[in-house]
Amino acid sequence: MTHPQPLTSLQRELLGDVAGLYDLPDVRESLSGSTLRFGLIADPQYADVESDIEKDLYYRHALKKLPQAIAELNQQPLDFVVTLGDLVDRHWESYTAVLLMYERLEHPHVVVPGNHDAMTIAEHLNNRAPLPKSYYSFRLAGWRFIVYDGNDVSLYCNVLNGDDHYQAEMLLAELQAQQQPQAKPWNGAVGQKQLIWIEQQLREAQQAGEKVGVFGHYPLAPHTTHILMNADALTKLFTAYNVQFCFAGHDHRGNFARIGQTDFYTMKGMLNGPDDVPFAVVEASEQGVNVTGYGSEVCRSR
Repeated sequence: MTHPQPLTSLQRELLGDVAGLYDLPDVRESLSGSTLRFGLIADPQYADVESDIEKDLYYRHALKKLPQAIAELNQQPLDFVVTLGDLVDRHWESYTAVLLMYERLEHPHVVVPGNHDAMTIAEHLNNRAPLPKSYYSFRLAGWRFIVYDGNDVSLYCNVLNGDDHYQAEMLLAELQAQQQPQAKPWNGAVGQKQLIWIEQQLREAQQAGEKVGVFGHYPLAPHTTHILMNADALTKLFTAYNVQFCFAGHDHRGNFARIGQTDFYTMKGMLNGPDDVPFAVVEASEQGVNVTGYGSEVCRSR
């Protein structure tokens, strides 16, 4: 496994139990040889605040939805489970309740911090330490999985993140001038150092004959208001190297696009709806990729 930006001792101390979200997943040997099975959860976004019924946002309901999804995933033979970001919506105290729910998960857990996570963590750090980076890769059964960090260059970065916050401001202004739909303050970008690292991972996977899958919070395609601010850079890389799939959250409506040989999936957000519990189980093998959706999540296969 590769984690080029591990937490510092100060970051770990300040984050306490939340520091575990930045740890590498404890993946084990594949349960089914060359076939991999993993679960997906997107945007539980818990907060102890009233629901916004007009916008269909039910913040407190994560504490009853998450256990339902986790109980179902625990019943299945999975190699790991990925949460695609935004475990909480706001308030540092929200993590206590959500992490208690995730203690029930019996599979290795891959966490992709989302924009609401980054906002909440940045507020808690309060310029005492830089907002952590969370991009890394792990390998399993002939696959290399790349987790990218869309908060790398974002308005959530603080003064200790170098010029990352400034870069985000400049990129946002440039996209606004171009009237690009993703020019929104809630979106972030992948920085140059991370881009170089991602391409290195893709080259190594190609040389090793590994298939590649990708996880991130911010979608890359299709082109909407919720994609990564520099989504084109990653889309070009992933399609050039024939990445098999990229799963993301952030846009709670869900979406799908196929560019070249690469499938880009946006999973539906668990926050939406009073009772809907969308999540998915993915089976990836030599025969293809099959997504089994639960709740309102869409089933897809190729």
